[in-house]
Amino acid sequence: MIVEKDKVISIQYFATDETGTVVDSNMESEPLEYLHGHGNILQSLEAALEGLQTAEEKKVLLSPEEAYGEFNPELVFEVMRDQFPEGADQLQPGTLVQSSDGQELLVTDVDDNKIVLDGNHPLAGRTLQYTVTIQSIRQPTDEELSHGHVHHGHAHGDSCCGNDGCGCH
Repeated sequence: MIVEKDKVISIQYFATDETGTVVDSNMESEPLEYLHGHGNILQSLEAALEGLQTAEEKKVLLSPEEAYGEFNPELVFEVMRDQFPEGADQLQPGTLVQSSDGQELLVTDVDDNKIVLDGNHPLAGRTLQYTVTIQSIRQPTDEELSHGHVHHGHAHGDSCCGNDGCGCH
């Protein structure tokens, strides 16, 4: 089998930025399984893996546009501390908070009057080098295919995430 649309692909990977610093990795944990061709990983990375076979390794260089986008200064903004919900006293730079519409925001600065929030992805604006090894390739279950992503535990009769619904993503 080869990596192609509608196959479940299991990968081990690590990603470094332009300085060689590892910014993401699953090398010390279980392989990542995803349904190829359904937008479950970066589209550019998915395209680069097309056609590979089990045990093959590939290095993929992604520009910011191909990865998490350019850094957008318009997504960095200040909120007055008194406009923030309860718990603002506990906030420190590096804390992730969620906006009222569900967007994750990173607290980048806090002082007595204001909180600075950043809505950019933490890897926005960075060139990334992924090193990916294909661990396995399999056919998806009918349910995985209809839902567009992998369901873990189905081989043992478990339902997605331990309930009847599908809230895996």
